[in-house]
Amino acid sequence: MSQPYLSKVPPDSGLLSQSADADFYDSWSVQPADAGISTFAALQAVFLRSPRWITLAMTIRNKLVRLAGLKDLGGFGNIDRRKPLSAYRPGDRLGIFTLISIADNEIIMGDDDKHLNVQVSVFRDWQRNLVTVTTVVHTKNWLGRLYMIPVKPAHRRIVPASLRVLA
Repeated sequence: MSQPYLSKVPPDSGLLSQSADADFYDSWSVQPADAGISTFAALQAVFLRSPRWITLAMTIRNKLVRLAGLKDLGGFGNIDRRKPLSAYRPGDRLGIFTLISIADNEIIMGDDDKHLNVQVSVFRDWQRNLVTVTTVVHTKNWLGRLYMIPVKPAHRRIVPASLRVLA
């Protein structure tokens, strides 16, 4: 069984160029047990089957950040299980993110507010049977930088824990 591991941004990812000047970025990869799982099915599994502690952490995050003027993003599970990928368009919501672009091998989502810009890629490398989640963050001001202090270590636990559902 493959465990998620810290990896490089895939060279064909739309976020590779974004990572060059990012305030924070990382990529986590896992070899899915289901070699035929699509990019969208992998995204759905990660969002809908993540450990409960992550849902709890997002609930606490949403309550705290409202006090600081940041957005309540809702939860990862705010995704319609029955809606096929073909029904989504850029600008639609996928969990806590807004859909930016869709391709067979990569779905890019993000959230942009006055404090930071976050982009997330779910990249499917069919030849190597890998799913890679890349996160790129550009902070815009001191509040964005302050927000990232606790988010960085939390993020480094959340993404691999979420990817384990694919292994």
